[in-house]
Amino acid sequence: MIPGLELTPREIFALVFLGALTLFLYLDRKKIERQHILFYRRTERGIDLIDSIAQKSKRFWRAYGWAGVGTGILSMIVGTVLFGYTIFDMVKTSSVENGPSLLLPGLQSEATIQSGVSFIPIEYWLVSIAVLMVVHEMSHGIVARANDFELNSVGWVIMGFIPGAFVEPKGENMLPGDKANQDDTKGMWEQGNWKQRLQVLGAGSFANYLTAGLFILAYIGFMGATTAPSDVVYIAEDGHSAAAAGMNNGTFIQIQGQDIENLDDVGAAAQGIEVNESVTIWSSEGNFTFNAGESPDSEGGHLGVRYGQNTVVKDEYEANKGFIQWMISLLYTVSLLNLLIGLFNMLPFKPLDGGVMLETIAGHFNEDWIDYVNTFSLIGWAVVLGTLALSIGAMVV
Repeated sequence: MIPGLELTPREIFALVFLGALTLFLYLDRKKIERQHILFYRRTERGIDLIDSIAQKSKRFWRAYGWAGVGTGILSMIVGTVLFGYTIFDMVKTSSVENGPSLLLPGLQSEATIQSGVSFIPIEYWLVSIAVLMVVHEMSHGIVARANDFELNSVGWVIMGFIPGAFVEPKGENMLPGDKANQDDTKGMWEQGNWKQRLQVLGAGSFANYLTAGLFILAYIGFMGATTAPSDVVYIAEDGHSAAAAGMNNGTFIQIQGQDIENLDDVGAAAQGIEVNESVTIWSSEGNFTFNAGESPDSEGGHLGVRYGQNTVVKDEYEANKGFIQWMISLLYTVSLLNLLIGLFNMLPFKPLDGGVMLETIAGHFNEDWIDYVNTFSLIGWAVVLGTLALSIGAMVV
């Protein structure tokens, strides 16, 4: 807290960001177009950069585009299966505990991932969205130019306070109320042939997956260089022996008389324990003795706890502990949001890239199938919005 102001640094950052955003919109107001709460700004700046990158190695970027087609089709299948499983689980359990969630910026110190609305610390969220949108749209644009698509403009968009970016193909009427760029002969990414359009459409989420991979590698490397393993912590699972014996959560000290210093020690101590065998655990909560239960996943006894290993900042970096912990969380969050939003974008519901890919494939083989894609998209969005509304409703209640 800052004395006298009673505001945390994160709250001050949020106020400064909103103030800067308001000032920016005001100063640039003559070049900004608006539709209700949607603000957008077109510019030709950046097109030359996209074009120069694409022209240096068209063959590479076309191969990159085909990789995006492959991962895009796989993502459509995986995303649909995962979404279907989520709906099945909600119906089976009559619960929205694992339902869909919005990802919004928040003022708390740690991300809260939950059904309904999940909150990400605001600076993590902003950096993640900025990285996500830049690589996504740049990837679309580069692959488009590598396939000789014409670009009309690039730009940014703000819906309320949520920022975004876009690359606008020539002839696409992509923004609400946009009449100047309308062309009756073209629609969304409809230049070139159907294979080229698939390359362009798949490139955005493919870039997000690559970005997620790069950031998770940076997370692992940075964490490995600045932190060291610490205590092995546990949480007792409801309905199992450990919880019945009075365990809640804490740090392991010994299991069956064996000292616990890392995860391998837990595995070694638990190996060979049979169902109903007496187990003695010494932890930060005290000493507990109970009979092992049945393992839900394998033969043998089950301790009834979930466990993992904490990490601590190395002594030589203790002076920068706060920054190191902040950076570790940031790298992880950027990776996670690129993966999740990239996968969501490939759901086969128009106007998401996955939906337009499905329309492109269906239309190539039989134009009448496009009507089925449109119907499928409407049903899909009805289910998405319906389950999301249930999740938010349960959260509010």
